[in-house]
Amino acid sequence: MKRIGPIILLLFLSFIISNLTAQEVEKTPEKPTPGGKAFIIPLRDMIDGGLSSSLERRVETALKSALGGPGLIIFEIDTYGGRLEPAFEISEYISKIDKARTVAYIPSKAISAGSLITLSCNEIVMGPQAELGDCEPIIPAMEGGYQTAGEKIQTLLRTKFRKFADKNGYPPLLAEAMVTKEMEVYQIFTEEAPQGRFVTSKELKDMSQQESDKIKSKRLIVEAGKLLTMHAKEAREYGFARAIVEDRKEVLELYGLKEEDAVELETNWSENMVRFLDGVAPILLSVGLIALWLELKAPGFGLPGIVGISCLATVFLSKYMVGLAEAPEMLLFMLGVMLLAVEIFLLPGFGIAGITGILLMLMGTTLAFQDFVVPQTPYHYEELRGNLLKIFSSMAVSLLVIALMVRYLPGMPLFGRLVLSASEEAELGFGTTLTIPTVGLVGRRGYALSTLRPSGRAEFNGEVLDVVTQGEFVEGGQKVEIVEVRGNRVVVRPA
Repeated sequence: MKRIGPIILLLFLSFIISNLTAQEVEKTPEKPTPGGKAFIIPLRDMIDGGLSSSLERRVETALKSALGGPGLIIFEIDTYGGRLEPAFEISEYISKIDKARTVAYIPSKAISAGSLITLSCNEIVMGPQAELGDCEPIIPAMEGGYQTAGEKIQTLLRTKFRKFADKNGYPPLLAEAMVTKEMEVYQIFTEEAPQGRFVTSKELKDMSQQESDKIKSKRLIVEAGKLLTMHAKEAREYGFARAIVEDRKEVLELYGLKEEDAVELETNWSENMVRFLDGVAPILLSVGLIALWLELKAPGFGLPGIVGISCLATVFLSKYMVGLAEAPEMLLFMLGVMLLAVEIFLLPGFGIAGITGILLMLMGTTLAFQDFVVPQTPYHYEELRGNLLKIFSSMAVSLLVIALMVRYLPGMPLFGRLVLSASEEAELGFGTTLTIPTVGLVGRRGYALSTLRPSGRAEFNGEVLDVVTQGEFVEGGQKVEIVEVRGNRVVVRPA
């Protein structure tokens, strides 16, 4: 057990680092910002859990820092999208802000999940070349790549778009057309609606003859089979964008403000670090498992153990900081590692302890990648599927690398000492046995050629065999006795 003891540092390290980082994330300005009438909060790059927690911190900072409350919060959105669940959280959070007017400023693009966040704001302002739309939900495909999510997720997303459009005065049909490409939308012009109104092809087809006669003209806005994606002029024409501006200065002037009236709230270093680590978590998981295997195969506690613990601690830390992993998930993973180590080094064969350890590791890691235990919504099931695909891929890569190490590592001068092997000098009596004669082995006595930790080699009447103890360490040269033979596994104990 001395070899697996240091692994418990994983839990302690995660706890210490997470508390230190949490303190940094929770910092707010000590004094209110006098005269601050507007706050600019950039939302850039991938939409993920780290961005969600960062946005909430910055909004709370804006609400607390301005004397009398900010009159305006401008979300500067520039993203191709990202994960759907953080987008749900961000958009719902923004839609509930009632102490300030919210504006989505799109200098370049608000695509996919970015368009959902945009519609949750009270008003939209766009740059001359900005784009908005294309929010078809996609999920990882089992054969690789991505595929369109099912109707259960699409209907949930359409509901979100329709709700925010109704609340903030955007065209609901066009908002839904950003999600589902089966919709075909027309704009019709009548005497009652000279500015035009939007209808689906089905609504147009179901109109009575009297209603059809009132239509002066119509035009196709969204063709069936295509998603709605608008450039700035189209968004302005269709009723999404309030104005088209060149830069931040013009945005502020639109609301009667000057540049000195605005305060920008950026992400801090810890939030950027957490977002980066959350993105590379599957890679760190693979590296951590490989390093732990190397540590368990090597005597004592050294660099592989430090690397393995650091990588796994970082995985759970990044998930903790975005609100996913908690102490139970870390404990489950730790218990799984310990059971697997016990199975490998203390118990002969591979049985209940090893299988249970693998299941606990898988369970702890999966729960750390999501904020629910039992899936309850269609999105939960799709997220669980995606998480399992990531985790199994990481473990498969780890197993492949470990298999290659078992095959080639002993012959590499730099790493050969990590693998337990006896000296191959002739005076020590080494030889090669292609098969193990199992008849009559139990009860034989010999001596260990190398230190058994707990595996190594021993000689019995001139024959050199690979052996393993029942868990104890045996020094080289000490007498041993064979107590059990199971397949090619020869179990010995000190004689």
